[in-house]
Amino acid sequence: MSAEQLTVEGCAPEVIVIGAGVTGIGVSYYLSKANIPHLVLEKSQELGGIWSSQRWPGMRCDSMIVKYSYSFRPFLSDQCLVSSETIAQYLRDAARELGMSEKIRFGVEVARADFRSDEQMWRVETNAGIFRARFVVNANGYFADEPHVPAFAGREQFRGKIVHLCELDRAERGVYEGKRILLVGSGASAISAVTDLHQASASLSLLQRSPSYIYETSNRPSWLVRLAQRMHRAGWKAPLHWVRSYLQLMDDLVFVGFRTWPRIGKLFFKRHWRKTISEEEYLQHFTPRYNPWEQRIPVSIGLKKLIKEKQIEVVTGEVEAFTQQGVQLKNGRTLSFDLCVLATGYEPQFFKFEVCVDGQKVETRGINFFKGMMMGGIPNFFQPVGTLHTTWTQRTEVVASLMVKIIRHMKRRSLGSVAIERKEVAYRPALKANYILRRLEDQPALYGAWELPSVDRLLFYAFRSRHYTFTPRVGSAQPMQDPATRQLQPSAQLP
Repeated sequence: MSAEQLTVEGCAPEVIVIGAGVTGIGVSYYLSKANIPHLVLEKSQELGGIWSSQRWPGMRCDSMIVKYSYSFRPFLSDQCLVSSETIAQYLRDAARELGMSEKIRFGVEVARADFRSDEQMWRVETNAGIFRARFVVNANGYFADEPHVPAFAGREQFRGKIVHLCELDRAERGVYEGKRILLVGSGASAISAVTDLHQASASLSLLQRSPSYIYETSNRPSWLVRLAQRMHRAGWKAPLHWVRSYLQLMDDLVFVGFRTWPRIGKLFFKRHWRKTISEEEYLQHFTPRYNPWEQRIPVSIGLKKLIKEKQIEVVTGEVEAFTQQGVQLKNGRTLSFDLCVLATGYEPQFFKFEVCVDGQKVETRGINFFKGMMMGGIPNFFQPVGTLHTTWTQRTEVVASLMVKIIRHMKRRSLGSVAIERKEVAYRPALKANYILRRLEDQPALYGAWELPSVDRLLFYAFRSRHYTFTPRVGSAQPMQDPATRQLQPSAQLP
C-alpha cells in the first residue's frame, strides 16, 4: 500500500502529526478522544523524542515530573526530577495505553509539506512516500538535531578528545570513565551532567564563560505532593489536579516576582548558597551578569555537596585557545585535562522541513506565532509549543485541546481551511537565553498570551471563532481569504 493510499481505521487520516515525542503523543491523545482520524510520522525507530534519542550521563528533565507528565495520565513518583530513561518509559507506557501503535509510522522523515488551496489538503513528502491530510500538526520540537559547538582556537592541537555532551552515552562509560574531565557550560545540561560525570571521572572541572543562577533541590517531593499522590492512588483524582495547578501558579508567581523585583531574586540565591561557599566565591562563580529569570535557572542535585567538599572545581573564564594538554584562558590561567565535554546547547529550529503553500515556500523568518499554536498565513497548520520558563506540557496540552475544538468547529460547519493573518508583531522573548539571542531575528514572534500558563489558560485559550479566518470547503463560491505566502519585511524592521 502506498503512502497516498494509506488509511487509519478504514478512513483517510484527517490529521498528520509530525513527531512522536512528548508533544506528539499528547496531541494524539486529544485527537483520539475527539475521534479524529490521524497518523503520527516519526523519523526514528522509537517514540519518545529527545528522551529516547539522547542518553548522555545525568540527562533528566528540570521540571517536576508530577507537572511534566500529562494531566490525563500523571506520573506518580517519590522524586521531583526523574531521568530521561524514566520519562522515555513513561511515554512508551502512555502510548501503549492510548493504543497508538496502529497510528505511528516509524522511520518516516518529512522533507516537505505543501498545502494545496484548490483541494484544501496538505501533501506531505517523506522518505516513505507522500501522505495527504487536511491538517498538519508539527510536534517535532524547536531545537535542531545538531548541537551548538563554539569555534575554539587551537582545538586541533589538543592531544585529548573533545566531544559534545549529547555524543556521550551513559551506557558507554569507557569514553569518560577514569578521565580528567573539563565540562564546558553552566546551563541546565551541564548542571544535570555534573554528578554522573564526577562519579566516573578521575577529576572534574566545570568551566563557565559566565555564571548562572543555580537552584539546588533535595529531589524529594513536598508533603503536599506526596499526599495528593497517595489520594490519587486511592482513586481520588481531583487533589492531584489541584496540586498541579497550584505548583504551576507558584512557578508563574516566582517568575513574575523575580523579573519585577530582581533584588529579591538576587538575595534569594545569595542566601541559597551562603552555607556552601564563601561570599568571594559566590561573587566570582555564582553571580550572573543578568537578573534572575532572564534566563532559565538550572536545577542541581548534589552539586552543593561536591563543591563544599571540593570534589569538583568551578572555574569562570573565557577560553583563549586549546593547547596540547588543555586550554589557556583569557585571564592567564591554564587547565589540563584528558577529555573536554561541551555542554553548549543547541540552535533553535522550529521547522525541520520545508513548508509551502501552493508550491511556494513560506518565509518563516520572524513569522507571527499565535498563542504558541498557529503560524501566520499557513492554513490548517498547528505547532504546539510550550512555555520556556516552566513545564513544557502545561501549554502544549492546552494548545492541543484548543486545536481539537477548532477542527470540530470546522467539521460541524463544513469549513475547509483555517488560518491567521500574516503580519508583523512586536516580539520580545520572555527569556534572554544565548540560543535565542544568537538568532533572534529568525525566531517565530510569539504573541496572543502572557506566557504564564496558570493565567493564560483562563484568559486566552477559549475558542473564539473571530480570532481565525475560516473558508468554506472546496466548491463554495467564496475564495480563500488569506493566501499564505506574503513575505515578511526585512528583519531590520522587526522590533
